[in-house]
Amino acid sequence: MQWNELKPVLLAAVGLALAYPPVPAGFLVPFVLAYWFRHLQGLPPGTAFARGYLFGVVLGTLTLYWIAVNTIAGAVLAILINALQYAVLAWGFAWLYRRRPTLAWASLPLFWTALEFLRHFSDLRFNWLSLAYTQTYYLPFIQFIEWTGYLGLTALLVSLAVLWHRIQQLRKPLWREGALFLLLIALPLAYGTARMKTLRSQMYPGIRAGLVQPNVNPWHKWEPSFQDSAYQMLEEATKHLVSQNPGVKLVVWPETATPFFLRHETAYLHRLQHLVDSLKLYLITGTPDYRYFPAEKDVHTYNAAFFFAPQEPGFQAYYKMALVPVAETMPFKSWLPFLRHIDVGGGDFFPGKEFTVFLAQMPFRAGHFQNNRFVLLADSTAQSFRLGISTVICFESVFPHLVRRFVQRGARLLTIITNDGWFGPTSGPQQHARYAVLRAIENRVSIVRCANTGVSLFVDMVGSVFNKLGYNRAGTAVGDLPIYNHPTFYTRHGDWPGWLSLLFTPLVFSMGVRR
Repeated sequence: MQWNELKPVLLAAVGLALAYPPVPAGFLVPFVLAYWFRHLQGLPPGTAFARGYLFGVVLGTLTLYWIAVNTIAGAVLAILINALQYAVLAWGFAWLYRRRPTLAWASLPLFWTALEFLRHFSDLRFNWLSLAYTQTYYLPFIQFIEWTGYLGLTALLVSLAVLWHRIQQLRKPLWREGALFLLLIALPLAYGTARMKTLRSQMYPGIRAGLVQPNVNPWHKWEPSFQDSAYQMLEEATKHLVSQNPGVKLVVWPETATPFFLRHETAYLHRLQHLVDSLKLYLITGTPDYRYFPAEKDVHTYNAAFFFAPQEPGFQAYYKMALVPVAETMPFKSWLPFLRHIDVGGGDFFPGKEFTVFLAQMPFRAGHFQNNRFVLLADSTAQSFRLGISTVICFESVFPHLVRRFVQRGARLLTIITNDGWFGPTSGPQQHARYAVLRAIENRVSIVRCANTGVSLFVDMVGSVFNKLGYNRAGTAVGDLPIYNHPTFYTRHGDWPGWLSLLFTPLVFSMGVRR
């Protein structure tokens, strides 16, 4: 490949990489995509596939490099598999362009949306680089995803790219295309601005929640000699948090905060129950867990979250369903059991199967927004209300089709627990944290995000992030969170843009066959 052929691939990949967090440059997306596809016009489909794959590899290397801090095999697998989407996109565009050029451009939003949606359905699923994630800094622009989910935002961005290409390519003034381009930006902005104003003008029930970020070395904490210190640190931090912040009713600890099988450590279970009883609060902690299946003579290990309630001995458990390929489980091991015995430095966890909703009886406190921040009123009543709380663990938070199921089943507050300390002070933890913004807006829920070390934060139901704890810092944080009780259209109906795109994409390509 000569430089004049390689240059567009590299420039487009670098440009799109710059659009992802932590750089707030998502506005680049339509222009970068228009540039990239313009250089695919007229290429043989096989050549386009190769250049699309190279584009995907470069993009993945620039945006997913941080996975290698924990697992080189996982990083290579993620980059190489993720690149296939861009290769297939390039092939499909080039194939259709040779037959129906106008249709090739017009169908790009449909084709891209379909391929993003398909990433939900595989043991190799890795939904980290959806185009929608480039827009998390533009809150007014993305409020409409309460209707469409993230796929609607992806389709809009690609549509803008198609219009920008048309404006650039044709020499005469294109008032219609220019007006439509501006309209597709102005309408979401107008809707989002009005919607945020409306949501912030009302009163809501709310709770005061706290989180503990212990900042423990993720490798060191599994050493048996350190485990008691790890627990003691969390317990003392929780007591201090509550003593300094009256009214806290929920405290969240991060993923695998207790670095042992908590279910089978009776002494620690008693200490935890005493803690929540004495402080009169609910507590969620991440922990490993296992179950023995006598019929199979097998032990299944889980990445779990336990929920403790005051004056209610015992706990409820949730098992992580979307496991990280290679790092937490070998893909396809349920069909090919021998894969469990291949050690590439990852874990051997099994996925859970239940969308668990924890139930908490919270004292009723009302609140309202002041200067775009929700604040609880000082007075509380003797009344209480039942609050559904769900936990998603780490990687699961990038899958909106999973997250919405918790809200659909009654969760009105989400907690995200994670251990992004595996990836060091890279862009990975910052990307992961920003993606929570979309989950909050899609479902109109507030979120408590608690990490072992950075980035811990709170998100309200309009996507505003506050009281953030950065990487490599131990500490606690408290946030007042509104509870919104009206499930969104997206929560109720799911990824309908994805299903529509899957339905119509084959029809579009059949039109190319019938040229």
